[in-house]
Amino acid sequence: MSPADGSAGLAFKDAGLRPLDLRHVVIQPAIAHPSSANGLHNVVRSLIAEQRAMGDDARLFLFSDDPDALTGFPADCPAQRFPLGGPRLSGRSLTIAGATLDRLLDGAGPDTVVHIHGAVKPLFAALAHGLHRRGVAYGVTLHGQYSHVYDGAGRVRRRLPAAWMRVFDGPALARACFVHAITEEEAAIVRRVAPGAAVRLLPNTAWSARRGGLPAAVPRAAPDGGRPTFGYCARYEIDHKGVDLLIDGFAAYRRAGGRGVLELAGSGPARAELERRAQAHGLGPHLRIHGPVFGAEKAAMMAGWHYFALTSRYDVMPTGCLEAALSGLPLIVTRETGLVPYVEGHRAGFGIPDLTAEAVADALACAERAGPGTWRDMAANAHRMVVAIGDWGRIAARLRAAGYGRPS
Repeated sequence: MSPADGSAGLAFKDAGLRPLDLRHVVIQPAIAHPSSANGLHNVVRSLIAEQRAMGDDARLFLFSDDPDALTGFPADCPAQRFPLGGPRLSGRSLTIAGATLDRLLDGAGPDTVVHIHGAVKPLFAALAHGLHRRGVAYGVTLHGQYSHVYDGAGRVRRRLPAAWMRVFDGPALARACFVHAITEEEAAIVRRVAPGAAVRLLPNTAWSARRGGLPAAVPRAAPDGGRPTFGYCARYEIDHKGVDLLIDGFAAYRRAGGRGVLELAGSGPARAELERRAQAHGLGPHLRIHGPVFGAEKAAMMAGWHYFALTSRYDVMPTGCLEAALSGLPLIVTRETGLVPYVEGHRAGFGIPDLTAEAVADALACAERAGPGTWRDMAANAHRMVVAIGDWGRIAARLRAAGYGRPS
């Protein structure tokens, strides 16, 4: 594939750098969420677009137990979809077939780097071992795949996965030419599992100066009469995204006299359980639960919100939060999202210090007490916060300089 911008490729050569053959690999089970609305997929596509513009040959390879079930691929960056192959247990692949590796590495040479996104056990260790055995350099971006194993203080949450990581994933990470961590907490986990790993700390973002420039914040009115609308838009994954915490915290906030409303939008079978939870709290018209919304429908819904709330138990700079902040929505987030230092440093919303309904209720009450002037300042600061993090072009350039091209 040729670069999107020929002048960028020329500048690349003028700097004395050879174009790289970058093969981005995502291993994922078949899910109903379309690829175009999948946060991890969109992060990878954003990186690929910038790398192509810089002159590299960057492509997306998607491995899945059922690749035909994955839908919604945008035309500007289609994925080459491969079945995992290999032995299966309960319908799930345990390793990656040699024939699949052959297809991935077809035409690979000394300038090829395989960039693995996520760490799906045991498939990650199998893929890393296969690449190392064939002498192909690889790097890894974890995207929070380990954050459920350790808590924010570094204590083990899940002993069996922690043992697996030390025995199998640790050597694979140590052999990588780089391990891209998105937050300090994630970098600490990598150093604990693989002390010799070449860790590169780079954040996520939500915009590209080259592709459309910096979006302007969406004009919004301040909360009417101190009655804010809190919004959530992500998958309905209860344990991961902490949607139960959000509903329970919102119920406690309402019982304490809070006057705001909560609106949820998302996909997944847990919607029915969340509706039952809201009904048990007697939240009635104060909480609205919708199915998935995308594109213009999503933008129209969020235009009526005053805060974007995410109470994840484990995450790393989720792009949904960054996109919301870039649109001018102050954030209410748990420290487990990795965003609290940014939010508090820029005064762009409120951090939730503990994974309890009481802590969520306190944060919502603080948000309600913010006057119109304070709310407007936070809305402007949320946009500035994402601008300050930087755009995808800057992050892609830093990743290339810090990681790609090093021998494994």
